[in-house]
Amino acid sequence: MNIVDQVRQAGVVGAGGAGFPTWKKMSAQAECVIANGSECEPLLRVDQQLMTLYACELVEGMKRVMQSTGARRGIIALKEKYEKAVIALEGCPGRDSIEIHLLENYYPAGDEQALVCDVLGKIVPEGGIPLDIGAVVQNVGTLINIHRAGGGAAVTHRWLTVTGAVGSPKTIIAPVGTSVRDALAAAGGPTVSPYTVIDGGPLMGAESTGVVRKTTTSLIVLPADHKVVRYKRKPIDQDVKIARSACEGCRFCTDLCPRFLIGHTLEPHAIMGAVSYQAVEEIDPLVISQAYLCCQCGLCGMYACPTLLSPERIIKACVESLKSSGAAPLHRRKVREARPERDYRRPTVDSLVSRLELEEYDVDAPMETKPLEVNAVCIPLKQHVGAPCVPLVKKGDMVKAGQLIADIAEGKLGAPLHASITGVVSDVTEEAISIRA
Repeated sequence: MNIVDQVRQAGVVGAGGAGFPTWKKMSAQAECVIANGSECEPLLRVDQQLMTLYACELVEGMKRVMQSTGARRGIIALKEKYEKAVIALEGCPGRDSIEIHLLENYYPAGDEQALVCDVLGKIVPEGGIPLDIGAVVQNVGTLINIHRAGGGAAVTHRWLTVTGAVGSPKTIIAPVGTSVRDALAAAGGPTVSPYTVIDGGPLMGAESTGVVRKTTTSLIVLPADHKVVRYKRKPIDQDVKIARSACEGCRFCTDLCPRFLIGHTLEPHAIMGAVSYQAVEEIDPLVISQAYLCCQCGLCGMYACPTLLSPERIIKACVESLKSSGAAPLHRRKVREARPERDYRRPTVDSLVSRLELEEYDVDAPMETKPLEVNAVCIPLKQHVGAPCVPLVKKGDMVKAGQLIADIAEGKLGAPLHASITGVVSDVTEEAISIRA
């Protein structure tokens, strides 16, 4: 069995949060493979810890992707400040063919199009993907899972940072489907009440659905009235109403937009103006279709806007509206070089921590290398880009950890699911499979 088939059977998906089925990326032909170790969101610690503790597994995963894609060049990109990880990677035997590229501590260094620009000096075409310029980008956790898939190990656990307002912030290894309650208890439990849990980083994350998924990079506990929580809970109609009365047209959102800075024609201030002051049928299609170029990094609303409007949320609503109407992206323009002002308009992560009032939570979260033991899991059938999995088990079945319990229908994009604990199937619904130890 080749490595692509092994990765598919193991259920490996993008571990950085997007959840794209990894076997699909590995089926392409590319000139370069880039390991994304930037971990640019505030408070997260997991990727830098993985690069330190499992450096050589990461390197072996890189080699497998290079082999499958035919890439002659491999580059591990991580921040210069991750000194322990750099030392660990430099010490891996057989790493001679794989370069290490050091990044500055800015946000969003982990956006794959910004990363490609920094590492290769090339610009992904508007509306395109890194493969359009011969590159494949993989998260460092994904690469470790790829290496382990070669040894027959399915993805049953997830490394994630549990931090914020908890008793003992740490990075844990949790079975996929672990309840958020159990994950928080492993980190000493919440220290505030009422509280909210953000799944992912404070900028791009969303309120948790209640379980740990393959794509869960972190769980961040914040007071329910925290600035970040209030921002994420604003209804979209309220966003639009506020924009109509308060948007100054200052273009700070555009001037700091990472996609604008790499040369793309995405101007959030123009979209805000169009949505605020024009009827939908009057909006220039070339303006509104810019929404397809947004990476939803959150900088425009959570950092750049002086009145805390939400350009990225309004842009996301525009994209959903465009897709539902069947409108295709209009932008495929090739860009030769990034805008010269890019070098001094990228905010540091430290400045984000301050702006988002997260200083008290910006602490170490050491990794607990012993996997968390839980009595029950609820494994969602859709944890990836593509179609939901189809259950292969029924209520009352006995399953073992690592056993295939759901697969993708023939011809569909996705990744199979495996039992993360040994036990009995306690429930099967259209959304999830529950297992009790």
